[in-house]
This record gives sequence, C-alpha cells and structure tokens, in this order.
Amino acid sequence: MSCPENALSLKILIAEDDSINQRLMAFQLKNWEDHLVFADNGMEALRLYRKLMNEISLVFMDVRMPLMDGIEATRKILELNPKARVIALSAFAPEENKFEPGEVGFVDYISKPIRKEELVNMVNKYHV
Repeated sequence: MSCPENALSLKILIAEDDSINQRLMAFQLKNWEDHLVFADNGMEALRLYRKLMNEISLVFMDVRMPLMDGIEATRKILELNPKARVIALSAFAPEENKFEPGEVGFVDYISKPIRKEELVNMVNKYHV
C-alpha cells in the first residue's frame, strides 16, 4: 500500500514505550516512514505534540507508559487541540483498562499485537 498523495504533509506521532513495538509499527507503516515521529512516554508525546501541533495529523497512544500514561497525555493533548485524533494502543481490551476509548477522547482503539492491515486502515481512515 502506498502513501496517499494527500498524506504528503502528514505526521504521525507514535507514543509507545516499547522499542520493539516502535520498530514494528515503523515497519508496518514504512510507506509513511518519513512522516513518523516517536515518543517513549506520555511526557515526551505531549512535548512533541506541543512542538509539532500544526503538523501532526494523527497520534497512536499506548495507554500504559512510564512518567505519564497515555490517558493523561491524551487528555492534555485534547486540551491543546480538541480536534486531535488520538488512537489508543493497548495489549488489554478497553474493559481491562477500565476506560471506554470515547470517554477519554480517543477516536479509536487498536489492541496489541498490532496487525499491519488494521494499522494502515486507521491511518487511511483518520488522516487529514
């Protein structure tokens, strides 16, 4: 699958504390590799979002991360930009995380292990 023409300016922020999962997502989104930005924790994700807010079209947010979890980071990102598109990533089902994706402000949810087709479909569905 190729990168859509209208995604040339697209930046995708991937907040994931596991380096193997980061590499896997980068591989699965290799057609967008020049448009990927990575954060190792929620605090870094928030810092990068503030810095690149006008460029980031989509955020994949791991729910459980050190320093600041993905739920708190998502809430803070949505305070900065209520229209931000943040997709939750978790190895646990939403009910095991004790939250509903919509109540936090996530636009969608992907469970781990992440499948390439599902990840690419999310990018195609939510990019601007």
